[in-house]
Amino acid sequence: MIKLWTPLLALFGLVGAIAYSFLPVRLEKKTVEVAYGTSTLRVAFLLYEEGLIRSPLSFLFLQSVKRGKIEAGEYEFEGLVFPWEVYEKLSKGLRKVYKVTIPEGSDLYEIARLLEEKGICSSEDFLNYALSEDVAKKYGLKTHTLEGFLFPDTYFFSKNTHPLKVIDTMHKNFLRRTQELRQRLAEKGLSLESWVTIASMVEKETAKPEERPLISAVIHNRIKSGMKLQIDPTVIYALKRKGLWEGKLTPSHLREEDPYNTYYYYGLPPSPICNPGLDSLKAALEPAPVDYLYFVADGSGGHNFSRTLEEHNRWVRELRSVRR
Repeated sequence: MIKLWTPLLALFGLVGAIAYSFLPVRLEKKTVEVAYGTSTLRVAFLLYEEGLIRSPLSFLFLQSVKRGKIEAGEYEFEGLVFPWEVYEKLSKGLRKVYKVTIPEGSDLYEIARLLEEKGICSSEDFLNYALSEDVAKKYGLKTHTLEGFLFPDTYFFSKNTHPLKVIDTMHKNFLRRTQELRQRLAEKGLSLESWVTIASMVEKETAKPEERPLISAVIHNRIKSGMKLQIDPTVIYALKRKGLWEGKLTPSHLREEDPYNTYYYYGLPPSPICNPGLDSLKAALEPAPVDYLYFVADGSGGHNFSRTLEEHNRWVRELRSVRR
């Protein structure tokens, strides 16, 4: 009789242990990180040690049945949590995400810093891909970087996301948000690259929506007139690329021999100088119907526009006298 009951008791004990292991746990907000290369057995014990499951048995049982791939990353749990919920999250890669807002006019260097601050990916890794001509070509771009083609917006990324995933998400958003505008490029006689380059200069020159078509008009008019653009932010970008920007533009910087320096070279810079927002992209496509060729900052966040050099110089003298 004892021999009969012993295996039955063992069986009941095992069933009871498994049943107990599937009971839920109630949690305050809890975050756990599964490192790359962690074995399923170690993951099961990690979840148990962190109090997410009552026993490693439940997780190991689910893995033996479902045979899913456990994704590394950071996961968040809250409230009444069942073992199969934990397993589903880890096997589907439903990682904890962080909100990252990329302001309009951010350049690749600023985006890289923001991503690193949030722990999404390292600044160096992001720039290695975003500044790669080979990566730009894969997206069909005739530029040597992704500058200008990563749409400024609010994104949600998990920590340790691969930089190419970040780039792909932001570029697809650019394509989606600019679809209607891009359909009009041919009628305007603009290539995708030149359009975004103009928009990036508009974005950097003014924060006032009403001024963007006017800034765009000056750029278009100067190109048609064969004049140098002489856009200060292009010089700043040239210095940033070389790691020389210290926050102040000097007369010697304007004489810097660099393809991005529109004081030194005629025409557009080789590529955009930031990632412009939708308003600047629209303005680059639809410049105001004016014949302005000059503008100067008025000291209050706006600009004074002129048709002639004489009128422009008069504005400059007046502004200098006010500042004195």
